Amino acid sequence: MATQSGITASESLLQEFKSLNNGALVITLNSESTQLVPDNSYKLPSSGDLSLVFESLNEYFGAQYPTPGYAVIHTPESGFIFISFIPDSAPIRQKMLFASTKNTLLQQLGSSNFGTKNILALTEVEELNLLHYKHLTQGLNESLLTEEERVLAQINSVQNLNLGQPTSQSFKRELPSMHSGSALPSSSGSNLLFKMDPELEKSLLGDFLGKLVVIRIDKDTETLVLIGSESDVTPQTLISSLEKVVGASETSPIYALFGHDTDKVAFVYLCPSGSKVKDRMLYAANKQGFLSHLKSDNLKDKQLDVVLEVGDLDEIELSKLEKEASASTTQTNSGMRFSKPKGPRRR
Repeated sequence: MATQSGITASESLLQEFKSLNNGALVITLNSESTQLVPDNSYKLPSSGDLSLVFESLNEYFGAQYPTPGYAVIHTPESGFIFISFIPDSAPIRQKMLFASTKNTLLQQLGSSNFGTKNILALTEVEELNLLHYKHLTQGLNESLLTEEERVLAQINSVQNLNLGQPTSQSFKRELPSMHSGSALPSSSGSNLLFKMDPELEKSLLGDFLGKLVVIRIDKDTETLVLIGSESDVTPQTLISSLEKVVGASETSPIYALFGHDTDKVAFVYLCPSGSKVKDRMLYAANKQGFLSHLKSDNLKDKQLDVVLEVGDLDEIELSKLEKEASASTTQTNSGMRFSKPKGPRRR
C-alpha cells in the first residue's frame, strides 16, 4: 500500500471545491506543510473556456516551476479534472509530500467526481494545454483539431523527440522541416530541428571570452537566426547587455550564449512571463537538440558548462556564473569538481 503523508485538505479548500463552477482551483501546502489549502495567488481567466483555463494554469505553474502543486478544473464540457503537477526536478522532499498526499486529497474531494481519464499526473509545464489533455483523454483525431491545435501537435511531437525517454503518450507527427532533410543529427542522437542561419554560425567562430550571442527561432523559415551580439560582456553586465540586444520589454523566448570564462560558455534559455504558450513550447522542444549540436559541432572546442533556464531577465542568477569563474581560478590539477544542478526554468 502506498505511504500516506498524513496531510489533509483544509476546510477552506473543501468549501472552495464545493463551490467550484466553470473555473479552476490551485491547491498547495500551507506554510507549515501540514494542510492543503487553496493558492489565492492563482488568478482565474476572465472566461471559463477550457483552453483559457489550461493556459492560465500553464502560466501559473511555469512561474512557480519546479514547485509541485495540484489543480482542479471544472467546466460544463469536461466536468471535473484533477491535475497532479510534480516536476522531476522538484526538491525531493516536496516531491515526496505531494506524491504521498495525492490519494488522500482525491478521497476527500470525492474520487467519484473524477473519471479515471480525468485524473492527470503531469511533470512538465508544456503538458498543461488543452491539446495534451484531449490527447490523453480522447486520443488525437486530427480531423477535429483547429489549426492552432494542429500547430501545437507538431510542437509537442518535436518536444517528445528531444526527450531522452519519450512518454507513452507521444504525438506521432513532425515539423515540416524534418521531412525536407534539414534536421541535423548530433553526436548524442538528438536532432537539431531547425537549420542555423549562416550569420549565426559565423558569430560562433573564434574566441568566445566576453562574447554574447543572442538567438531566436524564425518560425516562418524554421531557422535559428542571430538577433545580435555584444563583446566585452562580464557576468555583472550580462543582463544590461541582453536588454541592449533584445529590449527590456521583449516577450518572446530567446536563447543566448555567453563566454563567461576562458573556453567556457553559458547557455541561457530566456522565457518571459508574457510569452505565448506556443512559443514557449517551441523553444523548449528545440533546446536539447540545439545544445547537443553546439557541443558536437559549433562549440566542440569549448565547454558548455552552465545552462540557465529563467523567466524574465531579472531572474538570471549571476552568482552561478561568478561561482564558476571563481572555481576555475582556484581549482588545482588534482582537485575534483561536482556538477552543479541546473537552476529552475522559471520561478
